[in-house]
Amino acid sequence: MTDAPSTQSPARPRRPLLRALPPGRELSPATERWLIAGLVAALPDLRVRRLFELRHDMITDAEQLVCAVDPDSNRAVGLLAAYWTELASGRSCLHVTVQFIGDSYRHGSIFRRSWAELFTRLRDDGHGFPDVVALKTYNPVVHCAMSAFGAHPDIALYPALDPRTETAPVDPRLVAEAARAVAPGARLDADRGVIRGIGLPLDLYRRRPVSSVADVDAYFGANLAPGDRILCLLHFRTPAGKQAVLTALGVS
Repeated sequence: MTDAPSTQSPARPRRPLLRALPPGRELSPATERWLIAGLVAALPDLRVRRLFELRHDMITDAEQLVCAVDPDSNRAVGLLAAYWTELASGRSCLHVTVQFIGDSYRHGSIFRRSWAELFTRLRDDGHGFPDVVALKTYNPVVHCAMSAFGAHPDIALYPALDPRTETAPVDPRLVAEAARAVAPGARLDADRGVIRGIGLPLDLYRRRPVSSVADVDAYFGANLAPGDRILCLLHFRTPAGKQAVLTALGVS
């Protein structure tokens, strides 16, 4: 006589935890090895280990590190890293150097929760909300995620690739300031939002990443060589725009 098949559904994976790490320069060697090993496993289509060998500053320069951790394996499965810089105009700018989410967690809550945790920490340590968020990316998924913030009339997104959600454009002078701050000495193609030849390693992505938005994928495919990056900016022009983001993220 055989056992009857179980009628119970398999246990659902538990929601990843968020772990606030110390600033990058204060990470212990053991914690850094744990962090990189987890991201290597979570992101098999990226050469993560080689990236951090060549761009160790992406970790060490980070003043804020928010790490997503699988509660069952205790492995890092996501990372949001950022540091403050000031633009020539005096505007505060948060430069996001890493925004990784493991392949198996892309459609979950890590993106929203990580950004909520980041803004909560900025508020609690007295920095407040930035005037500008800047990041450089080869991945259209990142641009699509940032565009969710840019739908508010007091928030401008650069480059704005969807005319249906485009608000007033980011001032070209602000674009130039941000490019000089986050990629000093690099060449910006301002018409396309592309910073040429700054990405290392050139073969970081084993295959070209794609999003769920065909037009954005086509734009990235037509304008980026492997070493290029899109400069993505969010300009929060008013207190109302900043508060709209905090409210959407559930930050009280």
